[in-house]
Amino acid sequence: MSSAPPHPSLEARLRDASRSGLFCAQPTAVSRAARIADQAAFTLVELDVKDARDRPSLLQTFARGFRFPDTFGENLDALADCLGDLSWLPSGGFLVHLSGCAKPIEHCKDDFDAIAAVLEDVATEWRERGTPFWILFDQPHVRARPFMASA
Repeated sequence: MSSAPPHPSLEARLRDASRSGLFCAQPTAVSRAARIADQAAFTLVELDVKDARDRPSLLQTFARGFRFPDTFGENLDALADCLGDLSWLPSGGFLVHLSGCAKPIEHCKDDFDAIAAVLEDVATEWRERGTPFWILFDQPHVRARPFMASA
């Protein structure tokens, strides 16, 4: 009789770049992932987007949270370029938590969706480089899979 292989621990999953990407997560799961990511020397970025009402305010939230260079162009291409570089934040991985997503999803859905598409592309780039890049939304989104914190 064979038994199913055990599920890897949350720490093992967070360190596995091939598993990273866009997810929706409950607050307890985010807290647990943040504690583990901090211990694993990941860069943790908390982005509260509840006051964002359009693409420029969403982009400004990312620029502040990631400490983008002053040369940041404040458009989607510049967002992708900066998130794809992050050389000023050397790290073994990234855990990004977007809280307050309900408001921009309601007030500027197309802009939020455009940002989510960039995040998905950037996560793929980091995954291909072997570096974990986790984005956790606090709301369900078509591009985000459910994030399970149990291990």
